[in-house]
Amino acid sequence: MLAGLRFLLVPWIQSQSVQSERLQTLTAKLDRSQSLTGNSEAINRTHDRLVKDLESIRGRFLEAPDAQGFKLDAQRQINQIASSIGLKVALFDWLLDGTEDDAGLAYGRAKFRIEGSLRDVIRLHGEIEGQLRSAAVREFDLELQSPVSGPSLDGAAATLVVDLYYWVAPAVAAGGGSTS
Repeated sequence: MLAGLRFLLVPWIQSQSVQSERLQTLTAKLDRSQSLTGNSEAINRTHDRLVKDLESIRGRFLEAPDAQGFKLDAQRQINQIASSIGLKVALFDWLLDGTEDDAGLAYGRAKFRIEGSLRDVIRLHGEIEGQLRSAAVREFDLELQSPVSGPSLDGAAATLVVDLYYWVAPAVAAGGGSTS
C-alpha cells in the first residue's frame, strides 16, 4: 500500500504543485495585462509626447539618405560658410564615421584648414556652430603668420576638427524600386 501511495500520490502532488505555479504565473501576467489596459490612455499620451519630442529633437539634426550624401552636403555647407566670410578652405578631410546608437544618430568627423585674417578665422568658428546646429567643434588650432616686422592680424590659419551629427532617413519600402 505504501508503494502504491508513493507511485500514485507523490507524482499527483508534484503535478498539482506544477499546475499551481503555472496558475500563479498566468495570474501575474493577467494582472500586468489588466494594468496596461487600465493605463492605456496614459501610456498613449506619453507615447505621443515622446514622438513629438523626438521629432523636435531630430529637427536639429540633418536628415540624410546615407553617409556619403551627408558628407557631400556638409562639406559644401562648410565651404559656403567659409567663402561667405572671405576665407579659403585649404584642406578638407573626413577622419571617421561613427554612430550614437542610443540617440539613433550617426556622425562624421571632419578636419579642415582655413586661411585668412585672424578676425575672419575666429568668426568662422562661431558661424559653423551657429549655422550648422548639428556641429560640435572638437579642436580649434590657431596659427598666426607673423612677418619679420612684427605680428600681423592679416595672416592667420586654423585647423578645426568638427563632428557633424545627422540621422539616416528610414528606407521607403523594402520591395520598392527607385523613383528616378
